[in-house]
Amino acid sequence: MTPAPVVACTEAEARRVRPLVIAAYAEARARNWPFLSDVLSRVLRGLSDDDVAVAAAAVQALVKYDRLLGFATGNDAADDRFDALFAVHAGGTRAEDLAARLEAIGSLEQRIATAYSVPDWIVSHLGRELGAGAIEPALARMNAVPPRVVRVNTLRTTRDDAMRALAAEGLAPHPTAHASAGLVLGGRRSPFRTAAFARGDFELQDEASQLVAELVAPPPRARVIDACAGAGGKTLALAAALANKGSVIAFDASDDKLRELRRRARRAGADNVRAFAVDLLDPEALAARAREAGGPAARVLLDAPCSGLGAIRRNPEARWRLQPEDLDRLVDAQNRLAAAAASLVAPHGRLVYATCSFLPSEGEAAVARFLREHPGFIAVTARDVLGRARSEPVASPGGAHLETWRFDPPSEGGDAGMDGFFAAVVRRVAPRVVAPS
Repeated sequence: MTPAPVVACTEAEARRVRPLVIAAYAEARARNWPFLSDVLSRVLRGLSDDDVAVAAAAVQALVKYDRLLGFATGNDAADDRFDALFAVHAGGTRAEDLAARLEAIGSLEQRIATAYSVPDWIVSHLGRELGAGAIEPALARMNAVPPRVVRVNTLRTTRDDAMRALAAEGLAPHPTAHASAGLVLGGRRSPFRTAAFARGDFELQDEASQLVAELVAPPPRARVIDACAGAGGKTLALAAALANKGSVIAFDASDDKLRELRRRARRAGADNVRAFAVDLLDPEALAARAREAGGPAARVLLDAPCSGLGAIRRNPEARWRLQPEDLDRLVDAQNRLAAAAASLVAPHGRLVYATCSFLPSEGEAAVARFLREHPGFIAVTARDVLGRARSEPVASPGGAHLETWRFDPPSEGGDAGMDGFFAAVVRRVAPRVVAPS
């Protein structure tokens, strides 16, 4: 059965902003898939919240289903693809005709790749890593419309108070199922145009990402290092977990990302955050920065660069940029970054390795390799950190790792509303003290 395209707006709504939708989609294709968020922020500037939400939903669907719509229309015209998207989404004759044409594709791999609108190599790679039975469930999740989720900043407010404030501003929030400070937002109003955002009451952060930060579980007043901090989503979650005590050290190679992190930290009131530019793969520079930041840490988080397949529904253009050779390069980088991050862990301290991916090569296999190559570390289960009740729905069988998307029968596990994250915890074993003879 051919899956219907998933679109988060109606055709009537999209036609209201059709010229802008066509312009943004055409630009994204012409520029060979730049970051879609950058295109949308420029093209949709000045629109009302409702129009921005509708236009963004339509553009994201056109980008996501670029291959399928090309197959349906037989041409590159953005106007034709817009019409085809909503015609197929509505069902009826055109959808039936497309389904019949898809069924006539001789290669199963090409048929699935066209129907779910991904490159052929993604289908074959999912089959190798997850098994044939998991290919279509994984692709369906990758094409789903993600929820809007925020993490309440407990340095400023409580989840209950934030929920009341956001409800009063028309965002219809409700608590996340698993993350302790998360809220799922309804409606179409931009959360960034609310008084609650201006006060620093919340940060946009998916529930799975919040759970990764919770898995770090820093002790009171501890020093924590976020080794690939980026713009600081998890850094700020860790600062809140420490209640502004102790210290959170943010490392990243990008000065631009760290400037954004510092700006966000000021708005959040996260006074225990310090940010340092450093390349983790430069041992001398890393050692110097670590000394400057206070030495080894009780907790080190490595949110490693990865394929991003677990969040591809938020970044649909990434499927067209990602190449098969990127995966080998990323797996090698993850191994080297994990070794570098391990050098920052104090005795008895923990390293939390995370990726926004559900591929075993970027998750379980990466951690198994790390433990083989670093005998001074032992595994700590997600169940040990989060407890049985909290970990069971979002952890691998047996509770070893955080896995928010699972495809193992009979239950998929996880929560389809979350992004697909993997995270594992390892602990440095203290050096053995030899008593004098």
